[in-house]
Amino acid sequence: MNLKKNTIRKTTIIIFHFTLGFCDGIWVNYGWELFEYVIDARSASLGSATTAYNFNTTQSSMANPSFTTKSKNNMSITHQSRFAGTINSELFGIQLNQKSKILNLNIVYQGISNIPDTRYMLLDWGEDGQFGTNDAGEGNGVIDNGERLDQDKLKFFNQYQLGLHSSFGSKLFDIPIGLAFKILSYSLDKNFAFGVGIDIGYNAIINKTSLGLVIKNFPASGMMWENGTIEGTTPSIMIGLGHSLNTLFSSSLAINNMLNLECSSSNTNLDSDYRYKNYSVDASYGLEAIYKQNLMVRIGKNSVNNITGGLGLKWDHISIDYAFLSSLASSEIGNHHLITINLSYNWILYRLKS
Repeated sequence: MNLKKNTIRKTTIIIFHFTLGFCDGIWVNYGWELFEYVIDARSASLGSATTAYNFNTTQSSMANPSFTTKSKNNMSITHQSRFAGTINSELFGIQLNQKSKILNLNIVYQGISNIPDTRYMLLDWGEDGQFGTNDAGEGNGVIDNGERLDQDKLKFFNQYQLGLHSSFGSKLFDIPIGLAFKILSYSLDKNFAFGVGIDIGYNAIINKTSLGLVIKNFPASGMMWENGTIEGTTPSIMIGLGHSLNTLFSSSLAINNMLNLECSSSNTNLDSDYRYKNYSVDASYGLEAIYKQNLMVRIGKNSVNNITGGLGLKWDHISIDYAFLSSLASSEIGNHHLITINLSYNWILYRLKS
């Protein structure tokens, strides 16, 4: 395992030093969001405020890489569809036991079809509608009076992303942490990019309160396009708090509360909860009620102000989670549903043998 970690570290350093020395590099705000919005239904229904909440599934390590310390012996499958099937996402997770080490593998896929390409539709001939007269508005890239769009020049293209999120437990200055090594391939029409990145996670229990800390894209994640351009993504910090308690009404009913803060130095926007220049802090929260460890009701709000909710059912060898995400309180555009199925692969193997 030490050899594997050293190989990953050295390979990452060599790739970035080599490519940065011979290619053009730019910094971008987005590029690795695939690993943030293609998640399991349980996390989504809790507003993705699960940095400090380990619910012991393979996909929980995507929220915090340190959640790979327990053997779960299960596999997870998540399907997500949006905008009448235009955007489809799949998430498959499985845990591997290698002697004393545990490795979580999550494969993420997203496909977007029939994206309109309108770049060549504008007949930018000016207000007189005649090419080559150099009148007002000709060649300015704006639809002026007298100009029109050529529908025959409307084209469509597709986008595909495939990612691998691999996490395992490690130590840093004798402090137990989790490391996640990310690989991402990106296909946009005829263009292709490939990238690598690293996340670091930490989790501790203090006075029955869980504290989670994750540094994503540390020290920076990068993608290299086929033309040699490298897109670098700066780190962001996730801070989470979680607390579980039994209610006064019955010991059979447990309540899980969680709060998450996402701190970024490059992703500020007008909807951020707090912003100053390029710095922003966005909050998310979740609330989960569990009855007899079998029935779960969830509600939350994610960092982009979507109201979330969902249900969960759990048996000995299988659990099913459902999530609903509302994009805007005043609009149904973008509302979508997620379903996650968790299965014990030991139980599957047993059933196949019998």
